[in-house]
Amino acid sequence: MHSLIGQPLDALDTPALLLDLDVIDANLKRLRQAGADRGVNVRVHFKSLKCGGLARYIASRGLPTFLCAKLNEAEVLAGAGVADILIANQVVGPHKMGRLADLARRVQLRVCVDHPDNIDQLSRAMSGAGATLGVLVEVDLGMARCGVEPGDPALALAQRIQRSPGLRFDGLQGYDGHLQMLPDKAEQRAKSVGGLEQLVATRRLIDKAGIPVPIVTGAGTGTWEYTAGFPGVTEIQPGSFVLMDCVYRQHRPEFGCALSILCTVISVRPRWYTLDAGSKAISKDFGMPEVKGFGDEKVTRLSEEHTKVECEPPPVKIGDRREVLPAHCCATMNLHRQAAAIRNGKVEAVWPIEASGRYD
Repeated sequence: MHSLIGQPLDALDTPALLLDLDVIDANLKRLRQAGADRGVNVRVHFKSLKCGGLARYIASRGLPTFLCAKLNEAEVLAGAGVADILIANQVVGPHKMGRLADLARRVQLRVCVDHPDNIDQLSRAMSGAGATLGVLVEVDLGMARCGVEPGDPALALAQRIQRSPGLRFDGLQGYDGHLQMLPDKAEQRAKSVGGLEQLVATRRLIDKAGIPVPIVTGAGTGTWEYTAGFPGVTEIQPGSFVLMDCVYRQHRPEFGCALSILCTVISVRPRWYTLDAGSKAISKDFGMPEVKGFGDEKVTRLSEEHTKVECEPPPVKIGDRREVLPAHCCATMNLHRQAAAIRNGKVEAVWPIEASGRYD
């Protein structure tokens, strides 16, 4: 793959996942500056990225702290040299405890909890391995997925963590994932602020009980602006803003689409043409993808290995190339095993996507 470095896009076989570094730079700069202006840490969510080379690149641009959804993603981050990692999820089960303890000895590692049994399991594993693990209590702000209710239930878990060997209470997480793409901005702001008020009130309750709460983290790409700078919140945890997709861009147009799939035209008909990539390479979780730069060419169908694009008359011939913007950047990254990082139309790097296709 090193032979591709410096080559134009024509040197790539298709389908190929592309990452536009100039767009990534602009996205990173925008949120890094916003974080600095508002006094919050920007912790980048790796579940959207899954690529160690991209994590190193982001860290080199001034955003060195990351969170992730899975233990395997945390291991990839550590392998990429990231030293401050939050697994923003519950890690449960004996098969994962040894890996978690090993990682906790290598980096500053944190996880989330929402149940006393999980706290006890983590404590036994860490104390038995001579490791120390940071723990955040996850607070449910209305997403109804994981987490405990704000207030006393969160305090009870914080107290249990504090007296558990091998564990260190580091704070609270409150993620408002159900609000990320809410179309009504006034409603989104009101619901986001309402959740933040509950989260910060929980912080005050725990602090009043004599337990310091150094970290209060939450938000995502869709709600970052309401959370960054909210009194009592110390960091935000967006991920999609780095790459974006054609659906999220409608909600957050301040960030550009850096992720695309390079495809080749393999069939042409009077009113449509067909590309050599389908749902196995381009996610349509949240809607149909778009052809980059050609607004009058409309994607109407994805099968497993084909994308149908309608236009009249088709302005293409067999062998032409098109870039497709997926409808979900996170799921698209999970479909590929490598990424071509490009700048000014040339390949600058080729990175493996180490955490793609893994569920451990």
